[in-house]
Amino acid sequence: MVEDEEGFDSLFADEDEETVQQDNEDSWKVLIVDDEQDIHSAIKLALNNFVFENKRIQFLDAYSAEQAKEILIHNEDVALILLDVVMETSHAGLDFVGYIRNELHNHFIRVVLWTGQPGYAPKKDVILQYEINDYKTKTDLTDDTIFTTVLSSIRSYNAIMIIESFRQDLEEKVVERTAMIEAQKKKITDSILYAEKIQRSILPADEIIKDIFPDSFVFFKPKDVVSGDFYWMCSVSEHEHYIVAADCTGHGVPGAFMSMIGTTMLNEIILSKHILEPEDILTELNKGIIDALTKHSRSEDAQSDGMDISICKINTQTHSITLSLANHSALLVRDNSLEIIEGDMASIGGFFAMLNPPEYSQKTFQLHKGDRLYMFSDGILDQFGGEDNKKFTLNRFKNAIFEAQNTDMKEQKKYIAQVFKSWKADTSQLDDIVVIGLQM
Repeated sequence: MVEDEEGFDSLFADEDEETVQQDNEDSWKVLIVDDEQDIHSAIKLALNNFVFENKRIQFLDAYSAEQAKEILIHNEDVALILLDVVMETSHAGLDFVGYIRNELHNHFIRVVLWTGQPGYAPKKDVILQYEINDYKTKTDLTDDTIFTTVLSSIRSYNAIMIIESFRQDLEEKVVERTAMIEAQKKKITDSILYAEKIQRSILPADEIIKDIFPDSFVFFKPKDVVSGDFYWMCSVSEHEHYIVAADCTGHGVPGAFMSMIGTTMLNEIILSKHILEPEDILTELNKGIIDALTKHSRSEDAQSDGMDISICKINTQTHSITLSLANHSALLVRDNSLEIIEGDMASIGGFFAMLNPPEYSQKTFQLHKGDRLYMFSDGILDQFGGEDNKKFTLNRFKNAIFEAQNTDMKEQKKYIAQVFKSWKADTSQLDDIVVIGLQM
């Protein structure tokens, strides 16, 4: 920029004092649009030695609006247009302004109207209706007026283009950063999808469950891709089978890690250590979870994660089931009556289990033909929905189970899924869900 103390003279530098490049990229393009040759000559003479930001002016001449349009097609970087109003028509200049702003959508070029017939274009009307930057009459066509008008217009254009350059640079950075974030998101999503495959491979296949319990269902609906709820099954003999429904702390990836710890420990406890009573299995599982999450930590850093779990041992030879429920309950439907089986008010793992390890109990029932047992996590009970956006609750779940009793387990699963979907409607799912139904 020109220093203030240098005054106007600094803008008219002698050629022997400073060499200024004349390349198009290093000059200010000024388009003069006027049908009078004398106007072109007067403006050029007044600006003969004009220099701003070390750049001279490159003049472009048009003697009609149509010529000016052709010039703009090949010169998108015109900084300033000095424009007459009356040329081939009485409003050719104003039409040209409309062409620049509305058809070319160029709002960077500075436009100065310079008319000898202001009656054709009253100043107030023109400024209100057209996007021009200055308005002069040709009676004001003095060297000082030309100089100050051109200087202020080019200075304004330069500031606008600097801002536009920053905007484009920022836009490019946003595009680059967005692409980077999308790539990272894809990588994370791919990893989570692969983790889901691993988790699904650990869960017992439907065919395996139906081999032992032909009339059964598992309604499994994670909140996210991977789940903190899980179900598990194993057999220790031809007649003795275990099935589990569990709800780990959290959901998504953290919950999925806990579910994998849970399934690994259940395999070890039952199949390797041969601990076979459900209450003893829960006691050993509680110790294992606490040990796994605290043995490499100081006491103040110890994790308080754990799980709520239902474990059922079924003996098809003695026709009995044994249930142990850690902070869970279960439902037993027998002879058209529904019984709630309450569990112990103690979870597996967690802060309180570390301070005072709980004692878990178990309940044993003789099976009657047609008995139906339901184990479930609290995900379905705590789901908000309905007209008043309230929790689904255990009572509604009991009603849904009871309403479906005249159908087989396959149809019951469809009914429960539909009831849940209708209740949730457009509300977000709050937690993972697992429901297991078994007909004995």
